Amino acid sequence: MHRLYLLLAAALFIGPAMTWAQTPSATETNSKVSADQVSFYAVPLACPAAHNLGCGSAAKPVLLALEKKNIVQEAWLDHAGTTLAIVWKKGATGDARAAEIRYVEDDRSISLHDQTGQHRDKLLKSFAARTGWYRGAEVDRLSEEEAAVIADRLILRATRKAPTIADKSGPLRTAMTNVIREQLTRCTSTQCRQDCHKKIVDIARKNLNDEEFNALMEAEKQGYRPIGDER
Repeated sequence: MHRLYLLLAAALFIGPAMTWAQTPSATETNSKVSADQVSFYAVPLACPAAHNLGCGSAAKPVLLALEKKNIVQEAWLDHAGTTLAIVWKKGATGDARAAEIRYVEDDRSISLHDQTGQHRDKLLKSFAARTGWYRGAEVDRLSEEEAAVIADRLILRATRKAPTIADKSGPLRTAMTNVIREQLTRCTSTQCRQDCHKKIVDIARKNLNDEEFNALMEAEKQGYRPIGDER
């Protein structure tokens, strides 16, 4: 059974990760900006439900709000959700930039720490290619990745209790990922989240027998976040 679990884990996690690693972010944005127009800030926007992944639902309102500011040209988040990049409009003064950052910190209840020195130089090189950086609504792609991680996690938990789920994991994973992605990117109300839970229940009923269904429902009750050494 342990070997079956390891094989399922490899099939669920390794394949998708390879696809995402090859997907650039917003390479269509090729406008030239000077280095002094760009500021980098350490931010707490990593996803609690998936390691080393930015939280799209938390980052999206921050990025969109920033881009509505008169002195901000573009706002981006890195894939890990730990660095915010702001491209300031030409002529934006240091005092205006600092005031905007203080406003964002107060308005969103987050801390932004300016990145300087060699670390900034390294970030500039990464940002120049815009690979692994996400702007505005693009962070929905991070939520899509998060949804797949969560679906995998729930299936793996359930498989420990009902190993036969492994044979049905393909269609189950796809259907669950779609619903969880909807929940992460569109739900703003308790009713919407309840509707998504019902969809998960319906998917499980359609694809699983009673033992498997109960195992998956038990896994879902444990929550979306990793437990112990879960990925």
